[in-house]
Amino acid sequence: MDRYLRRLGLMLGVMALALLWAGCAPVGSPAATSGSAQEPVTLTFWNMPFVTQEVSPAYVAQWEEAVRTALPNVRVDTFYGPGKYKDQRDKFLLQAESGTPDVIEGLLEDTAVYVQRGLIEPLDERFAAWEDSSQFVESTLEPLRINGKLWGIPYNTNARAMIYRKDIFEEHGLEVPKTWGELIETARKITELTNGEVHGFFLCTEVGDPRAAQEFMSWYYQVSGGQNMFEVVDGQVEFKATVEQLEQVLSLYDALFDAESVPYPAIDPNVRGTGWPVEDPGYVAGKWAMVPMGPWLWGRREEGEVAKDILENRTAITALPVAEGGVPATYLEVKPIMLNAYSRHKDEAWELIKFITSKEQMALWLADSGGIPARRDSLEMPQFTESEIGWWIQGFADQLPIAVAMAPINWGPVSEANLRAVNFVIYDEQTPAEAAQWLYDQIMTLLANGEL
Repeated sequence: MDRYLRRLGLMLGVMALALLWAGCAPVGSPAATSGSAQEPVTLTFWNMPFVTQEVSPAYVAQWEEAVRTALPNVRVDTFYGPGKYKDQRDKFLLQAESGTPDVIEGLLEDTAVYVQRGLIEPLDERFAAWEDSSQFVESTLEPLRINGKLWGIPYNTNARAMIYRKDIFEEHGLEVPKTWGELIETARKITELTNGEVHGFFLCTEVGDPRAAQEFMSWYYQVSGGQNMFEVVDGQVEFKATVEQLEQVLSLYDALFDAESVPYPAIDPNVRGTGWPVEDPGYVAGKWAMVPMGPWLWGRREEGEVAKDILENRTAITALPVAEGGVPATYLEVKPIMLNAYSRHKDEAWELIKFITSKEQMALWLADSGGIPARRDSLEMPQFTESEIGWWIQGFADQLPIAVAMAPINWGPVSEANLRAVNFVIYDEQTPAEAAQWLYDQIMTLLANGEL
C-alpha cells in the first residue's frame, strides 16, 4: 500500500509539472487569473455614440489608444454594439446572461428595466471606495439610485432646451415664442415667409424613437406642474396623469402638424412618423427653424461648412415654450455607464467604467459631442472653459433647474403607447380627446398587468 501511494504521489507530481510546462496553470494560479500581465482579458463595451458617430471617429481613435495605455491588462473589443438605443436595449435583454457586453452605456429609462431583470450590478461599494466619487454632481447620481442602490455611473447630463435660427428671427423681425400658442403661430409664419423652404418647427414622432419619447415627456411635465407621470411608493407603481393632461399634450401635436386648416403648417407633414435621424441632420442642413434639442448636436459641426456655420453663427438657445396654464419644465437626461451582472471580469469591467467616467475622458468625450459632464472637475477643464463650446453648454445648463428626471419604471411600453397616441392624432385617425382616452386606458392596462 505504501509503495502504491508513493507511486501515485509521484505520478500526480509529474502531471502537475507537465501542466505548468504546457502553460496550463491550474485555476486560481497567477497565470490563470483574469487580468494578469500574462494574459489580458477582453472586455466588451456597448454604447450608441461610438456607433452612430455622435462622437467623431477621431475621438474614438483617441479613446482606443488611451484605454490601451490606461488599462494594459485589458483589451476592449472595437465592436461597440448594435447602435440605436432601442436595438442595443433589446439585444442586451436577450443576451446579457451570456456575459456580453461587460459594460453598457444607455438611457436613464433603460436602467429600471435592467434592474427589474437582474441584469446589472449595484455599484455602491465600488463607487464609495473610488477616490473620485466626490466629484460627481449629486443630481446626476440620484436618478440612478433605485431601491436604495446605485446602478450606474453617470457620464453625461443635459436638460432639453429649444434651439432656433436667430438669423431667420432677426431677418423677419420675429419674437422668440414663450408659449405653445406663440410657438404654433411663429412656426407657421416662418414656413410662410420662407415659402416652405424652411419649416418653422420639428418634433420627433416615430414609435420607438427615444428622442420622440423624451420630447413628449418635456411637454407633459409642463401640464402636470413639473410632476412625474408615475410615482413609485414601496415598490408599487402609481399612475398620476389625467386624461385632460394627456389631451392637452396631444392637442399641441395636432396643431403643429395641422396641414388641412392652414396653408403653411408649422411642421412639414412629410416628416410625420420620423425621429432623431431626421431631426438632427435636418436642422444643420437648414430645414427647420426651431427644434427641441440637447447639447449633442454640437458634434455635427464637423459634417460640413453649412452645419458648422448654422451651429456656430446662426443658432441661439432658449427654454422650451410653456403650455398655457402650465409651468416651465423640461426633460432631464442622465446617461449612465452600467456593469453587466453576468460579466466574467467584473473587477476589470469596473476599471473600464472608471476610465470611461474619469475626469479627462469625460471632458474629452463631451467636448467632442457637446454634452454636460456629470463631474465638476471635468466641467472645469479647458475643453469647456477655454473653447468655443462654452456658450453652447451653458445654454443647456441653464435649463437644469427646471428639468425633471424620469420615474424608475419600465418605460418601454409606456413610451410606445404615448407615441401611438401621437400618431393617431397627427395622421388624423383620432381627435386629441379620443387619443388621450385611449392612452389613459392603455397605460392603466399596462399597470394592471404588472408590465411597469
